[in-house]
Amino acid sequence: VNFNFNYAHYDEKTIMVGSDFKRDNLTFALNNKASEKIDLSFTFRYSNATINGGGNNEQNEVSSADARLRHSVGYSPIPLPGLTTTNTDEALSSYLVNPFVAVADNQRKQLRKRYNLLGSFAWKLIKNMEYKAEFGLGNSFDLDYRFYGRSTYYANNRPAAENQGLPALVFADRKREEFRNANTVNYDFKEFLGNDHSLKLLLGEEMIISKDNEVFNEIQGFPKDFDFNTAKNLTTQGTPQTVDNYYRPNDKLLSFFGRLNYNYKDRYLLTATYRADGSSKFLGKNRWGYFPSAAIAWKVSEEDFLKDVAWLNTLKVRLSYGQAGNNNIPAGQTVQSFESRTTTYINGVTSYWAASNTLANPDLKWETTVTQNLGLDFDLFNRRVSGSVEAYKNVTKDLLINFPVPGTGYDTQYRNMGETQNTGVEVSLNISAIKEEDYSLDFSFNIGFNKNRINSLGIMDDFGINTNWASTQIGNDYVVNVGQPIGLMYGYLSDGRYEVSDFTYDAGTYTLKDGIADASAVVGTVMPGMMKLKDINGDGVITVDDNTIIGNANPKHTGGFIINANAYGFDLNAAFNWSVGNDIYNANKIEFTTANNNGQYRNLSTIMADGNRWTNLDPASGQLVTDPTQLQALNSNTTMWSPYMSRFVFSDWAVEDGSFLRLNTLTLGYTVPESLISKMGVSKLRFYATASNVFVITNYSGLDPEVSTRRKTPLTPGVDYSPFPRSRQVVFGLNLNF
Repeated sequence: VNFNFNYAHYDEKTIMVGSDFKRDNLTFALNNKASEKIDLSFTFRYSNATINGGGNNEQNEVSSADARLRHSVGYSPIPLPGLTTTNTDEALSSYLVNPFVAVADNQRKQLRKRYNLLGSFAWKLIKNMEYKAEFGLGNSFDLDYRFYGRSTYYANNRPAAENQGLPALVFADRKREEFRNANTVNYDFKEFLGNDHSLKLLLGEEMIISKDNEVFNEIQGFPKDFDFNTAKNLTTQGTPQTVDNYYRPNDKLLSFFGRLNYNYKDRYLLTATYRADGSSKFLGKNRWGYFPSAAIAWKVSEEDFLKDVAWLNTLKVRLSYGQAGNNNIPAGQTVQSFESRTTTYINGVTSYWAASNTLANPDLKWETTVTQNLGLDFDLFNRRVSGSVEAYKNVTKDLLINFPVPGTGYDTQYRNMGETQNTGVEVSLNISAIKEEDYSLDFSFNIGFNKNRINSLGIMDDFGINTNWASTQIGNDYVVNVGQPIGLMYGYLSDGRYEVSDFTYDAGTYTLKDGIADASAVVGTVMPGMMKLKDINGDGVITVDDNTIIGNANPKHTGGFIINANAYGFDLNAAFNWSVGNDIYNANKIEFTTANNNGQYRNLSTIMADGNRWTNLDPASGQLVTDPTQLQALNSNTTMWSPYMSRFVFSDWAVEDGSFLRLNTLTLGYTVPESLISKMGVSKLRFYATASNVFVITNYSGLDPEVSTRRKTPLTPGVDYSPFPRSRQVVFGLNLNF
């Protein structure tokens, strides 16, 4: 009997006030060889996590106005006469508030508990045949509290009039139960095939049953001085808005599968797999999905014509084809679901049930991904150099998409529609440059080139998507087009700024000259110093029709490399990663260079500092300059436009190259010689220090080039808006073996 017990406690205070993470993990594992033919195992896992922190680009945020990190930059730290306001109504200040108030008013607390029981029984039925049964039980309990204080967009807009401007609390209690059983039989045919052939067969089935329940509560109108903890503890002091109990059908998955492995003289290899998966999320003939796959490999280095090549240790060519299914949608989408709501539309008789806002689709079926790979593996020079080259093509069809259905009386409907494709090449290389008894030096390198494309949108036409960081001011800033990749940014092309020479001046009025496009509909009434945009369609007026593709979030290539070195007890490990050619949509750059129509003065980026931006004030006298000649001379050395515009504007000026090289981790260690510690009963003693996020080399002007903050949809990658800053950590530790 062997057993193992492990306990881990993790307590992290993050770099932002009001955010922290605590977790306790406990694992107990027991293995028992009951006899020569029977093996038993049992594992128990427990996890308890507490996560504090909210209001920072949550996937389900009500408004980007509550993304609290933006306040620390935009909010003026001291009162500025004539610029800041004494008005405490955040709505008049576009919800720009004291950052510490924003932290207190945007609180989220998540409590997560997990229990898992795993057991297995293995029985050698006869020689070369083994039966194995696996059982698993899992329970998860999640409490998710979300507090909205008086300064938040939610508190000032979502509740009814009598509760607006007062604290609110939203919390959900989620429970999930899961049962898993798998049975497999393995048989090795080596007794019948001799030494040149190897054939192994696996047959099995798997069953997974999941049950979910959620109780959702929304309470508004708490007394105005309530904070998060007070509201959480005194829920009766608010006005219940909704108390919803969500019941979902059990999610059942039944699978049958088989796998065959064959090789001849360890030279020609074949693996064939077949799966039949049945899901309760689908109906009728669509319930079952059938997914074959096969892979063949040829160890060329085992052939006679290469066996005597001294510098070649291994050379293998491999080819594979496979299909995999996806049913990752909520259960119950094939039948109409209902919600508790009083209605009288059925013959005037009161009913307490009404159809939900999701339209059922009985024709849903499995989403399928077809993968094709061609690869080459090699070992050279007595395994001093090794690596692989792989080309792939992955096509996903019948995508399961939650599709808007306006005009039907419903909001959305899950549908199978469209097809996407990923093609690319991946290369990895490992080099053992120095290999001596007391010192060594190794390098590992990988690089990947990937291109994605939308092959089809089904019945849909090309469409645009609004990231909503600026609400509706910008509109659609991404597009999804057939034949193009996902992640195309859509906006205006910047044309600098309007100069005095673009206007005629008469009696205090500036009038655009003929042939100069008018952007008043986008930036506000144009005058010298305003942002200027290119007229794509040539009609002389800048409108949404002048939007075009201005960026692509997809990199040309990504990769990384690792350096491992040791010498006389000292060791070093450095891990780098990079990305080249991806664009970043820097929404922070737009917000912090635009003095929008706000009741509160908004701090701007140094890009808009005096001497850089257009100004109408004489710095010497402080007087307003109206004379065209003087105004042109005053701004002869400035390059930026005026920050005053009627709205936020997305142009290629805010699209930046996101290429970077980062040293992710750096570890330095020292192992004490065994001769110095053996008398203490210690077999190994190693001291080490590890630093993470050591440095990054990039031309990107934002906080971090590895960013994508609009996570609710995969269709808008690469947006940088109020991101949570990446921390830098240094950890000291020791390894001690007895």
